[in-house]
Amino acid sequence: MADHTKAARSIITARSEVPTDMGSTHVGTEPYISPLLGLPCELLVHTASYLSPEDLFSLRLTCRRAEIFLFDSFSEEFFSDRRFMVTECLGCLINISKHPNLSRRLSKLTIGLDRIYSFNALPSVRGRDRNLLRDNVPARGKYRAEDLEELAVEQNWLVGSGQLQLLLGEALNRLPNIVELVIRDNHVPGGSLRPGSSQVAVSYGTAQILQRTGIRFVGDESHLLSQDQFPDMIFAASLLAAARSGKRLKSITVDIRKKDMGLSSSAFAIPKSLAEPLRLTLQDLRSLDLSVSFTYVSLGSFTTSSLGFLPWQPHYLFKLLEYTPNLVRLRVESKGASLLKDEIIGWLAHLVDLRRGKKAQGLRVQGVMDASLDRLAQAQRFQMLQHLELENMAAPASSLSKVLLHLTGSLRKLCLRMVGVSVVSDDDELDNNPRSPNAWTSMFRDMSESISLEEIQVSSLGHHTPSCSTKDNNRHQVAFLKSKTGVQSSLENGLLDSWSHAGSIPAMKSFLQEIAEKTVVICTNCKQRNSGYRTCEDILDENL
Repeated sequence: MADHTKAARSIITARSEVPTDMGSTHVGTEPYISPLLGLPCELLVHTASYLSPEDLFSLRLTCRRAEIFLFDSFSEEFFSDRRFMVTECLGCLINISKHPNLSRRLSKLTIGLDRIYSFNALPSVRGRDRNLLRDNVPARGKYRAEDLEELAVEQNWLVGSGQLQLLLGEALNRLPNIVELVIRDNHVPGGSLRPGSSQVAVSYGTAQILQRTGIRFVGDESHLLSQDQFPDMIFAASLLAAARSGKRLKSITVDIRKKDMGLSSSAFAIPKSLAEPLRLTLQDLRSLDLSVSFTYVSLGSFTTSSLGFLPWQPHYLFKLLEYTPNLVRLRVESKGASLLKDEIIGWLAHLVDLRRGKKAQGLRVQGVMDASLDRLAQAQRFQMLQHLELENMAAPASSLSKVLLHLTGSLRKLCLRMVGVSVVSDDDELDNNPRSPNAWTSMFRDMSESISLEEIQVSSLGHHTPSCSTKDNNRHQVAFLKSKTGVQSSLENGLLDSWSHAGSIPAMKSFLQEIAEKTVVICTNCKQRNSGYRTCEDILDENL
């Protein structure tokens, strides 16, 4: 508020041409000044913060003095963070970029994955596609087919023709302070606490689409179909536009809530001609938050016959990470079936080996040969990484342990959700080694000796063995014994499966020692080889 008031005062001072009687009128022969305009600037700005958006807009139209007083806070609230649909509504972004003042306010640009399909106007769907389309098909006559078709064609043309990249590039060239790029299909809570403001941040153009077609893009559901490459193409166009316009991004977020859907490898593929501009764009990147599918689909392809990698094809996410040497926060959520062994954990483990002078022994990470890995290891050291979040993936226990121990000098917050580790038949834990009751216990114990964490969150962890005949791809369930330290939560069956704790570095070391002793793997079969495994009944009895 103080910054807004200071800026408003400076604007008034700079505009010496503004008449001193601005905001006054005459009653008879005496000038009359509104009591509201007689208030100090900071008090007027504070009072206006309680108005609804409609009342605020009306107040700004009353006179030039009110508009000047309120401009800074108004533009910061309504124009620093904007979300747009991929339709003709992008013209609004172009107009903002041409405004001499508003163009400097916009710092966070969000592209909404508000997908328009012409088949939404179908009164019913029969045959094999019924289940696929049922969530997108309205009641008979609800949507206008002609408008839907027009909008769907327009959206497909914007993306497929490359016009989207040109429009974004034109806007970004005139938006000097863009530092954050967001792409999402879901709606997040609105940032404004103003009375009467929207509870969620929706894309610009939502109201027009609702008026023309009847489609509401304000709910929590995704409007994407699983086989659609729309997110891949939106991300690629946005990233290339940022590189061409010379933007220095500090944060990139791709949040796709659609089940089993994330960015495929081709979304991260960058032509060689833009490699250097992209390097400059990502040089200052601090936060990278991605929903990723570890699959390969040619960009613009509409076939789903194969999502696998040819021997020479890399997952281009790894190439992108080469350009981000100053990351402070990295979050990767794996979506859908992975066709890349060990996913990002295995890749990070190979980089650790190469940095330690070890050869990868002829290993390839899906098309990335030893020489390429060596270049990546030199370019990306993750020396500043403080926050690591991994979700829905699995890798050898030795690989994950190697990565976490490598980050001991910087890592402050660790989040592992639905992460599984695998052990091989000759690992110590399968031979009644008391020091290795299970892989997670060994990992937490190692981390307690050297890591400098201040916060940890673990939930729905998994454990895999090569020969156990359990369900869900030999995935054992990991549970925790009851503790008074931190925050624990349980499943419906009563087993504690989530545990989080934050504190000083010495306190976290003590906690890691405790979680090491209270992490158990549930399996009746494996218990015959290692008494460290438990049954559900054992755990529930101990937690009573």
